Amino acid sequence: MAEQEGRSAIGWLGCASAIRPIDDIEVRAMRAAPYIRGKDVLDIGAGEGRLSWVIAASARSVVGVDPDVAAVRAARREARRRGLANVRFVSRPAQDLRLGRERFDTALFSWSL
Repeated sequence: MAEQEGRSAIGWLGCASAIRPIDDIEVRAMRAAPYIRGKDVLDIGAGEGRLSWVIAASARSVVGVDPDVAAVRAARREARRRGLANVRFVSRPAQDLRLGRERFDTALFSWSL
């Protein structure tokens, strides 16, 4: 037990994902609606798309970027399953976006550090 006393709450839970708020609550808490509604949004650190699904409901388009190939693969499957035509996912680190001439109105970087 003494060995465990020095661990952080995140260490006890295994990862920060376990302490994140529910996705739609997180977007509302950011008061992001004016920056998302009808906009082209870049979701940096999108993972499996947890916030991209919420954002896609009101955004013109969403591009999710994440270095985790498996997470991006899962996000793409889920986008197809949901029939979302305005969402796409790219597997690469945020430091190397390589999105060409694409422009975004809003960039979201949530729980990615």
